[in-house]
Amino acid sequence: MHRLLVADPPRDVTSFPLWKAWSEFFFRPSDPKLVGLLRIGFGLLLLWNFCVLGQDLRSFLGSEGWIGPEAGRQFLTEHAPGSWSFWFFVPDALLPAAWFGCVVVSALFTVGLFGRVTAMLAWVILVSTTRRMPVALYGFDYTLATFLLYLAVFGASTQALSLDAYLKRLKSLRRSSNAGGDDAIPQPSVGSTLTLRLIQLQLVLIYGSSGYWKLLAPEWQNGTAMEMLILTPEFRRFDLTWLLPYTGVLRMSTYAGLLVEISYPVTIWSRRTRWATILTVIGMHITIDLVLGLTEFGLTMIVANLAFVPPDQLQKWFRRCLRSTEAV
Repeated sequence: MHRLLVADPPRDVTSFPLWKAWSEFFFRPSDPKLVGLLRIGFGLLLLWNFCVLGQDLRSFLGSEGWIGPEAGRQFLTEHAPGSWSFWFFVPDALLPAAWFGCVVVSALFTVGLFGRVTAMLAWVILVSTTRRMPVALYGFDYTLATFLLYLAVFGASTQALSLDAYLKRLKSLRRSSNAGGDDAIPQPSVGSTLTLRLIQLQLVLIYGSSGYWKLLAPEWQNGTAMEMLILTPEFRRFDLTWLLPYTGVLRMSTYAGLLVEISYPVTIWSRRTRWATILTVIGMHITIDLVLGLTEFGLTMIVANLAFVPPDQLQKWFRRCLRSTEAV
């Protein structure tokens, strides 16, 4: 009777399986090399973006360009109240200097120097640019800005494969007689895990939502979406009208692309299907580039999919690179 009256002691929340799975997924420290690799890829795309803008700064960002400052502010007021962009305060005479500063910050971010500062500045620069010229944007700008934010928030982008990490290691070797410099070797971190998880979840959201909305569109339901794209001149990189007689092939291509996007949120998490999913997505983006010419967007998505590369596989790649370097 006494045992029945005594209440069981409360269980520690950390002992629940769901909590353990949540902690394991988001907060288990991971190798920062993969985050460093993503930083390099996104940084090169950011540099490319500003190299393109530099070809005609006045048309993109000038007061007499495609969209003037007042029109740009009005657009943001109507569609994104509270938005900001430092380009609205840059006069035409200072456009080259401001652009050069953006290129320098992008380069420092890419090589991983002053990582915490340059990562946040890179995000600020890209967001400001996208809001200054909304008439010249598409998925590449917004998607890259989102991934840069994830790299900046947790400060893990330069913990490995960066000049910051290299200089830290040199400083450690000078201070200590330990030839290994163990205290300067990049260690697994929670920040790396959180960065990778947010990028992974963003990819799942992008592909899953894209597949869902395509399911609701008649041209994707009846398999004629690819034909419509081929027949639309403004979205065509090459003349592919010679494929129109092969309606069966075009319908299969339409449904295959739809299947890839719908299944992505499930197949990408399994080790058995992960590599097949990544390679299929890469092939899909190459095909989209050939049809629509969305090169930068495709490259951004391909780089982002590296976030799903298994850490052990990445370690094998780096070991092979080190061996080949030592052999030379």
